[in-house]
Amino acid sequence: MRTSKEENVGRTGAVVALKAMNKDKTVGTTTGENVVPGIGIEGCALPSPSRVNTLAEPVQAIIVLAIFVTLGVSSVAFSSLLDDITLQYEWFQTWRYTWPLLGVIYMAAGVTHFTLESEYINIYPQKGAWGFWYLPGSPKFHVQWTGIAEILGGLGLVIGGAYDAFMPVWGECPNVLTSAGIGSDAAAGLLLLTAAVTPANVYMYTHGAKLPMDGPDVPVVGHLIRGIMQVILFGLLYQMGQGSFDAILMSSS
Repeated sequence: MRTSKEENVGRTGAVVALKAMNKDKTVGTTTGENVVPGIGIEGCALPSPSRVNTLAEPVQAIIVLAIFVTLGVSSVAFSSLLDDITLQYEWFQTWRYTWPLLGVIYMAAGVTHFTLESEYINIYPQKGAWGFWYLPGSPKFHVQWTGIAEILGGLGLVIGGAYDAFMPVWGECPNVLTSAGIGSDAAAGLLLLTAAVTPANVYMYTHGAKLPMDGPDVPVVGHLIRGIMQVILFGLLYQMGQGSFDAILMSSS
């Protein structure tokens, strides 16, 4: 016959075991419920609106490569169109006076890399994405250095554009890297920087990564519109930085 002490010990053990079982169930349920599409590695593993991340990795790699080729070819074509327009209509060259505005936009975007750091980290491609993405460095590191680069590049556009708009015609824009001037150098740098951060935009399309994280899913047509806008931006930045690219090619030849 069991004593009261033994019965109490038995009841205590049963209660502890029951609580442990309930805790395990609760943790499992909570973890499952906390996986939100487009947020974190687990969320970006869920089927995205484009469904690209549900395909085999070699197919994903081909799609990503095709996107970059399309962006490159389209940007070159648009830049050539701008060349023709600039040659035919001199008044079109006055758009150079808008450089400071674009510079301010880039500076503001660079600041958000620090004020919204976690949001940008969320759209950084995870290691192994598309079967080939293994860039050294943490997502935080890449978010921060690109933010600093955007601020500096935007500042260069502001200074260069201000010289064009307000300095006398005989005034010379300060040179930083090439003889083309700080505005052209900044535009050339921002073109390369924009190309460097494009994988994050592609990751948003292929894996549904969200920016902002509490925002809605971006439909495929939304990514298409952003791609067109990016082509326009590439073309404009190349026109703005063409003098720097030409100076670099001349110095290396």
